Amino acid sequence: MKKPIPEAKSYDIVPPDMNYVYFEGSDQYPFQAANTEFSEVNAWWLSECALLAYCHPGFARMAFKLAGFEQFSFFQGTGTECMAAGNQEALLIAFRGTELKSLSALYELKTDLDSMPVAFAEGGKVHQGFAKALDEVWSGEQGLQQFIEQQIQDFPDRPIWLTGHSLGGALATLCFAKVPQATGLYVYGAPRVGNQQFVELVNNRPVWRVEHAKDPIPMLPPNLPAISFGFADLGELVYIHNDQTIDYQRPEKSTEEYKDLIVSTFKAQEQRRKSLSVDLTEINQHLLESFKEWRDNLKQWQADTKISFTDHMPIYYCVKLWNNLQE
Repeated sequence: MKKPIPEAKSYDIVPPDMNYVYFEGSDQYPFQAANTEFSEVNAWWLSECALLAYCHPGFARMAFKLAGFEQFSFFQGTGTECMAAGNQEALLIAFRGTELKSLSALYELKTDLDSMPVAFAEGGKVHQGFAKALDEVWSGEQGLQQFIEQQIQDFPDRPIWLTGHSLGGALATLCFAKVPQATGLYVYGAPRVGNQQFVELVNNRPVWRVEHAKDPIPMLPPNLPAISFGFADLGELVYIHNDQTIDYQRPEKSTEEYKDLIVSTFKAQEQRRKSLSVDLTEINQHLLESFKEWRDNLKQWQADTKISFTDHMPIYYCVKLWNNLQE
């Protein structure tokens, strides 16, 4: 049975969402752990995981348990959160995106804005802020790396799937690149993570990049190689239209005419960042100014191109992917 599309004016579409019934109908559409082709069932399942990652870990643990995933682990840094749920069939790892309702929002905005490319150990260059965010939960005895290695040792034949929405999708992508044994990756409304060399690390593996309607985040950071911002798209595109149908190509949307606006914003923010002291007030002011600049620029872009930040909300990915299963 199809679900109603949430109305932004009457439904709190900004996550976390603890009123949503997670994995409803999963008995009808069980997760296809061994399916490494694109699966509409798996796309829906992992979108639910990506939305659930925004919730309190105690709530998430129960939701996963009710869906048949008894094993649960939680990893937390200053601004990064990740949860892993497993059963005999699969291990699902979901990263949380930017949570604007939380006290860590300022730190997460810094992660999103810190877009200068840096070398990635496995190859290529990646977004500096995303790399730092994954590092928060990656190393150490209680870190995600050690956990995943132990899971592979204990369950060598069990598929491992990674997912995340927005910033969470970017972190899941970096984690996927670090774990060659991982089976597949689905990301939702995720920004670009790295350059073409990085993308080639994962493009021969099962990777799907799901975008919804006029969601602008997958077009950031801009792919402008002529000015050394060579962030590239990865994986296979799955595009959800407003009418809920699925396509495999994106309607033409270009940032080319806004190149000067984008470049000048990057340069101004980078120059300001280089002059920062360690004073917290000064750092916070820089982040606030940077956020306002991107907000104003993207508002201008929205007015001109009809992009929609509402379309970025993870609830729409979940509901529309579910409804597509009912066709």
